Amino acid sequence: MPLRANTNHRPSLHRARIHLAQSEALTPLTLLGLLTGLLAGGLLIGFRELVVLVNDLLIPVGEENFERLAPELRFILPLLGSALLIVLFKLSPANRRQFGIAHVIERLTFNRGRLPVTNTVGQFISALIALTSGFSVGREGPAVHMGAGAGSIIGQRLNLPDNTLTSLAGCGTAAAISVSFNTPMAGVIFAMEVVMKEYTLGSFLPVMAASVSAAFLSQMMYDSAPAFQIPLIPMPSMEELIVSALTAFIIGALAAAFIRLNVLTVKTRGSRITLPLLSAGILMGATGLLLPEAMGIGYDTIEALLTGTEFNPGFMVILLTTKLILTAVVIGLGVPGGVIGPSLMIGAMAGTILGIFGDTVFGLSIVNISFHTLVGMVAMMAAVLQAPLVALITVLEMTRNPNIIMPAMLAIVIACLTCSQLFRQRGLFDMQFLAQGIHPELSPITRQLNKAGVASLMETQFETSVSIIQTSQVKSLSKEWVIIEENHRFTHAIYSTHIHKHNTSEDSLDLLSIPDCRPIQPISMQATLNDALSAMNRHSVDTLSVLTIHKKQRQKNKTLCGIITRETIEAFYQHK
Repeated sequence: MPLRANTNHRPSLHRARIHLAQSEALTPLTLLGLLTGLLAGGLLIGFRELVVLVNDLLIPVGEENFERLAPELRFILPLLGSALLIVLFKLSPANRRQFGIAHVIERLTFNRGRLPVTNTVGQFISALIALTSGFSVGREGPAVHMGAGAGSIIGQRLNLPDNTLTSLAGCGTAAAISVSFNTPMAGVIFAMEVVMKEYTLGSFLPVMAASVSAAFLSQMMYDSAPAFQIPLIPMPSMEELIVSALTAFIIGALAAAFIRLNVLTVKTRGSRITLPLLSAGILMGATGLLLPEAMGIGYDTIEALLTGTEFNPGFMVILLTTKLILTAVVIGLGVPGGVIGPSLMIGAMAGTILGIFGDTVFGLSIVNISFHTLVGMVAMMAAVLQAPLVALITVLEMTRNPNIIMPAMLAIVIACLTCSQLFRQRGLFDMQFLAQGIHPELSPITRQLNKAGVASLMETQFETSVSIIQTSQVKSLSKEWVIIEENHRFTHAIYSTHIHKHNTSEDSLDLLSIPDCRPIQPISMQATLNDALSAMNRHSVDTLSVLTIHKKQRQKNKTLCGIITRETIEAFYQHK
């Protein structure tokens, strides 16, 4: 692999990459966020339309209307879906079978936002199978993976610094939620609270641009109405607030049960594929025979509850219990779907049941059951994800009614505290990580170092040399650094001032003999400062040569772009 120094290969793009390596490169990153929102939004609209098309072919009576299918089809469809998933997963390497929001969080935390293309494609295909075969899973989790994957892939294809990939993946995440519910503000908060786990100006503006551009596409394709048609909700009475508080407490307990059951199923499944997915197909098929309303995401049930359709309370209790157990188990068994949609249905049913219960048992004057349905939805979403702000913004955007803010906040606080403090359950994705022995939390210094690339701090005033030079050549060394090349590798670096200070009576000078000459190791120009510090610790060096790799005529060429030292990195985070 040939080595070069100070190349002019595509200088404008090279300068752009160096600029993006800075943690304050807001303008270009925001423009990239805008592009990511358009591409991710277009991809997810296409995915949604494809799901609708396949559903129309399989269920001519209407999307998600599985109860109208013949009983034998309700049993066969999930079995067929599980068989297709088994074949797909068997054909994929083990590290390419990881999907969903948990996968996105893991890649952003430990892999600097590099989401593999194959995983993203696999998520597209597997989610299409799961959603169209009637499994009780949501489409928002796969949408988040595909949106984040689109953003990450854009950055990887442009060879952008790794510190930008996390932001672009967050942009794709926001676009996914924005398109899914027509809630651009909730998309921004979801990306930052659940996935990126940070609130900074450098992340906020690009993510906001992506969410807005995705919402623009969504409203062009559909309309500006929210995901659910919610009737006007007046300011609730004190009696309704009391019932809401009770509802939130019980929903917090239901969320804890959901999380525990899902994590237990994940642990039991291990790395097996065939038996767990086959079991999920059989379980889903048997449920489809007995209780077809539990199939699919459940948006039709939510819509019916919000618009005041009356259900038998006993039937709703059975459906609620079945949906909670079924969703937690089939996702735990490896069916690649999301939890947000089903959790909204579970919360909607719990809120409706408890609203009716308060009206009939306590004689409270409940005037709007839709209010309790909505409170149940937002409380369940907040408790399962342990994302209170996401849930609050979501309900505000869906209702477009400020009267819901105060009771929603009350319900969110009670549900989240009940789940996390009383039942000791963190958010679903955190609990899944902990069950696998993974701690997805980074130290503040690591987070800070991940926000900047080595290109932003590297020294570019250098010249290359062989190790032995003529003494007469010393005076011609004018750059700050001298990089020593041996056997087509950059092996050592030394300040030119140290060479000038070194006295010798010989005609030649061995640069390696100078005490201040330091060994170096290579690192990619795309790497973050945290990567650089880790490489220094791993190789026991204090200096790295920064290289960029580009392909030309089927050959990879490495270009020396600069030098970065441990002192420079330490000064960066001490200043921050």
